[in-house]
Amino acid sequence: MDWMRAVRKAGSVATAFRRGGVRGVASSIVRRFRRPSAAGSKATWEGGVPSEVEFWDKYLEARGGTEWAGDFDRRLDPNLPLQPRPAALLPKQAEIRILDVGAGPLTYLGKLHEGRPLHITAVDPLASDYAKVLARHGIEPLVRTQAGAAEELTSKFPPDSFDFVFARNCIDHSYDPFAAINEMIAVVKQGRYVLLEHRVNEGATEHYAGLHQWDFSVAANGDFVIASRGAQVNVTRKCEAICDIACEVVAGNDDGEWLITRIRKK
Repeated sequence: MDWMRAVRKAGSVATAFRRGGVRGVASSIVRRFRRPSAAGSKATWEGGVPSEVEFWDKYLEARGGTEWAGDFDRRLDPNLPLQPRPAALLPKQAEIRILDVGAGPLTYLGKLHEGRPLHITAVDPLASDYAKVLARHGIEPLVRTQAGAAEELTSKFPPDSFDFVFARNCIDHSYDPFAAINEMIAVVKQGRYVLLEHRVNEGATEHYAGLHQWDFSVAANGDFVIASRGAQVNVTRKCEAICDIACEVVAGNDDGEWLITRIRKK
C-alpha cells in the first residue's frame, strides 16, 4: 500500500491507522503540523554527499583557487579576529566556548576575540572524509573538525554546553534542518545565542540538486520559515516557547542575499 496516499485520503487519525498502521499515523501528524519531510530524507542527503566532498577536495587542492583564495587564507590565519556578527553576540566573560556546526574541513570562524584565543569546537557529519582530503593535500587545520551531525548534537554534547553556537551555509544542507536547529538550541546555554547565516532560498536557486533540498526565508511578518518542495514550517512559531528569533536579509559578496537568523535561548 502507498502509505502517503493512504494518509492523504484519511479523514482522521483513526482512518490513517486503519490504512497505514503506526507509520500512517506518524505521517499524518507530520503533514498536519507542516514539518518539512518529503525532500529531506536521509537517503536524499546521503546521495548529495559525494558532490560536497568533491567540492572541498578541489577547494583544498587549489588553496581556494582564484575565486576563494582569500577565504582559504583566512581560515588558516591564527590571528584572524572573530567576525563582527558572531562577536556581537558573545557574552562578556574571559572563557568562551563556541560550537561551529557543519564546519566543513576548516572552520570559517576567526580564532581571536578581543586579543584572546577562542575555544572553538567544530563538528561536521563528513569529518572523516574531510580528514582524508586534508591529509592528501598536506593541510593541517587550526581547529580539527570532529564527527557530528547537526541533528544529533545532544548525543555528543550535554545540554547547555556552549556560550555561542554558529552555523554558516550548512543547516539548509542537512537532512532535517528543523531537528538540527532544535539540537543547536539545546546545547547552547540559557540566554545565549545561536547564529545562522545561510543564503535565501538556496534549494530553489540550486533546483533542489544534491544537498540543496531546503529553502530558508523570512516571512512578511519577520518569522523564520523553512520549506521544502512538499511542506513548510514556521520555526519562529514552533520554537517560541524556548527561544526568541530575529531575522534579517543582507546582501552577499556577489553571491545573492543571505538570511541572518539570531536565536536567543530563553
